[in-house]
Amino acid sequence: MSDEEGVDVLVVGGGVTGAGIALDAATRGLRTAIVEAQDWAGGTSSRSSKLVHGGLRYLYQLDFKLVAEALKERGTLLSTTAPHLVKAQPFLWPLKTPVIERAYSAVGVGMYDALAQLGSRGHASVPIQHHYTKAGAQRLFPDIRDDYLVGAIRFYDARVDDARLVIDLVRTAAGYGALAASRAQVTELTKDAAGQVTGATIEDLETGVIRQVRARHVIAATGVWTEETEALGGTEGGLKVLASKGVHIV
Repeated sequence: MSDEEGVDVLVVGGGVTGAGIALDAATRGLRTAIVEAQDWAGGTSSRSSKLVHGGLRYLYQLDFKLVAEALKERGTLLSTTAPHLVKAQPFLWPLKTPVIERAYSAVGVGMYDALAQLGSRGHASVPIQHHYTKAGAQRLFPDIRDDYLVGAIRFYDARVDDARLVIDLVRTAAGYGALAASRAQVTELTKDAAGQVTGATIEDLETGVIRQVRARHVIAATGVWTEETEALGGTEGGLKVLASKGVHIV
């Protein structure tokens, strides 16, 4: 990637976003390179919740477009692109009040299932919701507190081996001609006289060798390190990215 020809696209960051961008660019016939300072998926993509989900909470926020898109992608991963890594994952939703809570929860989860089937053209990629009485919920989860329990709903999303998914994306991109290097850290974004980014200075962290890579376009896919990446190009006032953490109770 450091030859005189340079590349059309240099992707900085070897997580799932960067790997996906590299694969997309390579399959479009662009000369593509991707570099990662650590190991593939060594940053945010190794610290995910391991879920491939449409986002049930976003449905309750009425963001139907986001949920529909995510569920369509979930179905594609389950059925086509990564069935060896993405599997159906059941969730148990305890109900604490009779009738009303079950009714509105069933409507929400039912809409979730409907959007999933719509995205997969009528083929259910995961089982649809199933309702349980209090006794049925206790059979599934014997240690659940039963003092307020009136029943439960079991619904499905999907889980993934996130780091393996990233590695598979990078390998597939390489199969389409992308140039990939881990342990390769961008230390500077180079510019021309007009201030346009023209490539990057990259250090091979295994050998200490410094290389110059010319690129028509540089894409930063560095997650919570976005501001540091922007600073390498001397830019200010760009994206502000904060780390966030969600908790799933198992």
